[in-house]
Amino acid sequence: MNPEDKISVIGLWHLGCVTSFCLANAGYKVCGVDFNVKTVNDLKKGKPPLYEPGLEELLAKNTQNISFTSSFKEALSGANFVFLTFDTPVDQKDKLDLSIIYKAGEEIAKFASKEFTLVILSQMPVGTSRALKDFILKRNKNLSFKVVYNPENLMLGQALKRFLEPDRLIIGLEDEATKEEMERIYSFIKAPKIYMDLNSAEMVKHAINSWLANSISFINEIADLCEVTGANAKKVAEGMKSDKRIGQYAFLNPGLGFSGGTLARDLNILKGIGKQKKVKTRIIDSILEINQERNKKIVKKIKKIFGSISDLNITILGLTYKPGTSTLRRSASLEIARELISCKANIKAFDPMVNASKETSGLKIFKDPYSASKNSDLVLLITEWPEFKDLNFFEIKKGMKKPVIVDCKNFLDPVAVKNAGFDYYGVGI
Repeated sequence: MNPEDKISVIGLWHLGCVTSFCLANAGYKVCGVDFNVKTVNDLKKGKPPLYEPGLEELLAKNTQNISFTSSFKEALSGANFVFLTFDTPVDQKDKLDLSIIYKAGEEIAKFASKEFTLVILSQMPVGTSRALKDFILKRNKNLSFKVVYNPENLMLGQALKRFLEPDRLIIGLEDEATKEEMERIYSFIKAPKIYMDLNSAEMVKHAINSWLANSISFINEIADLCEVTGANAKKVAEGMKSDKRIGQYAFLNPGLGFSGGTLARDLNILKGIGKQKKVKTRIIDSILEINQERNKKIVKKIKKIFGSISDLNITILGLTYKPGTSTLRRSASLEIARELISCKANIKAFDPMVNASKETSGLKIFKDPYSASKNSDLVLLITEWPEFKDLNFFEIKKGMKKPVIVDCKNFLDPVAVKNAGFDYYGVGI
């Protein structure tokens, strides 16, 4: 590590906070900058913009090494490394919006030091790193900088561990000369570093996410076949993972489709490239099609159980995108809830990290699962928060009209739930 290094981190939401806090913890002098003044002011007070385990504590530990500003001139002045870390927005159709990336490019062109290294962690379509560099140089020909593409590897709820102890780092370079700089700047991360060209590094991220999406869609189709043949999809997945060619960490958990916009974003990028370049993307197209139908299958399952959804009182356990986070972005729970509301169901909900807000309009939010399930016909478990395994289902049953549980993630112990007097329905079981 070079004590002279000054790092500017542009974009201070989930990715930017994790990146800047970890770099500061490694001993670097870091200045974080964002267009959102409220986000910056909250960070100055020690408050990150969203919940992530350990994030607030890591910031409190490293206040001497990190500062925050909404002035790009202040943040970029003298920085020899500029990290671009926006959580790139995805719309309701899973299409990427790069406007904030290029808006940051405008600021870099105005205020960056003459020589620096631009390290891009934000998710972008293949080819964007080079396009962004051209965009910046057109606005300031006096700059001399190299671009590195290091696709983020975070996971909500496990972000700090994934940053500090990754399986590997994918690093795309313009030329070999930049490799030494990246070895130095990431010397505190002991994971293997795999170097390649910029376009390949960008494509790796698309390909990984598409592979994961394919695994999810595949096991969900197997689950549907299990339901009509009497097989158990959880046991089938267990058997598949025992094959070394597949492996124990494979994304083979029957349940809902992928949500949050992350995986679908990369599929849509590759689909768009295929359309533009006249390359057929049959597998990618089918993965998206299967996923679009997935959440509706849960609604059909409920209709099959009860005959009609109209006027059902349904309690949803878990609203966030996944456990360990407060994020509701493209949450499967909210999408299913809206579908049920359109069928005239009454929806109540509990999530340990969610209070009533605009995002939860149409749902009655309760402070605990017991009051949320009172007088309900059905408990629908969607987000697999660990504490849901410890619920007293005997107590929950007492307050319900009909003791029925649909476990969308096969998360609960079916025997324990049935022993409490419930009719239990999983996925692919």
